[in-house]
Amino acid sequence: MQVISGLVYMQGEVNSSAPLNVILDSGSGISIVNPPVAKTLGLISTHSTEAAGIAKGSDQTLHWVDDCELKWGSQAGQLSLLHQQSAILPIDYVSAQVGKRVDALFGSSLFLHYTIAVDYEQERVTFSPTSFGTLPPGTSIPIQIMSNIPFVQASIEGEDGKKITALFLVDSGTSGAMILNEKFLDAHPDIIAQTRYVETPATSAVGGVIHSTRVRVPKVGLGPYLFSGAVAVVPQAGVGALSNANIAGFIGAGILQRFTVTWDYTGKRMFLSPNRRLGEPFETDASGLHLISPGPEYQRVMIDSVLPGSPAEKAGLAPGDEILAVDKVKDLPLWKVSAALHKAGTSVRLSVRRKAMTLNITLPLRSPFQQES
Repeated sequence: MQVISGLVYMQGEVNSSAPLNVILDSGSGISIVNPPVAKTLGLISTHSTEAAGIAKGSDQTLHWVDDCELKWGSQAGQLSLLHQQSAILPIDYVSAQVGKRVDALFGSSLFLHYTIAVDYEQERVTFSPTSFGTLPPGTSIPIQIMSNIPFVQASIEGEDGKKITALFLVDSGTSGAMILNEKFLDAHPDIIAQTRYVETPATSAVGGVIHSTRVRVPKVGLGPYLFSGAVAVVPQAGVGALSNANIAGFIGAGILQRFTVTWDYTGKRMFLSPNRRLGEPFETDASGLHLISPGPEYQRVMIDSVLPGSPAEKAGLAPGDEILAVDKVKDLPLWKVSAALHKAGTSVRLSVRRKAMTLNITLPLRSPFQQES
């Protein structure tokens, strides 16, 4: 496996296809195949329903396929599930926003049939029978399985010490630390009322385009672990999972990747064993850029949008610019360029192509939560 932007990539197959790039996604109640792959494989849909993602957008209909074989793992130890119901849905947005092609999302069917340990630090995933004699390392955290998706009780605390414990979806397919439900926050207006919200560029997810803000949550509690300053995205007009005000939000890979996470759906628990990243500060984009990597190659890094008033706008960067190099290092994939733009308090030197010109631009990076003097 490979961890890219917190997402767990592994090699898989659908119906004995050629090897595919697959994301292991605990937040998906079904496995999803990208339409170009489905067309190549000749998958035939039996019926359609609306996608219940966290946004609304165009062409977001699930086309159901009733009988798929899913395979994953190395040739020496390949695993498979037969007669799986899957769905066809465009997921190119993941590839474009990470910079690595995604052909499919393998979701709840794997978690329901196996105990899965994801070692984010060593980039290793292990699948074991659902009944095991020896408990895995780490702290056991109770989870609830609803619609084949795991939920956990976690707490958020504001700067004034006000605290609330609520239900969060645990989503290995969310690259950030957290998503907070706008409806939940509206129902509990005092919990982080004193915390500053900042604008964030529009992004895409299952269901369409998401317009959102960001907020730094003073404290997040998950079992015995307490995190300070986790950055949460707050989508506007949430639907799907975020249409329910009783669901506080998502806990994503920005928190999960600080552990080896063992998922035990049969025992309704997950185990968290900390790694060396446990105490790292939570970073977020400090440039004001939203980057995309156009398909089908997903190799170029393009500026999709620039936040007004951001360091990127002040440096003269514009939508349509292509980033060729960062600090003289060329041909970086999008996820590495993005990581370089999270280092608030530093500057990066960008080589940028704009139409027929190549520009060298110094971009000072500033936390969006920092007030300008």
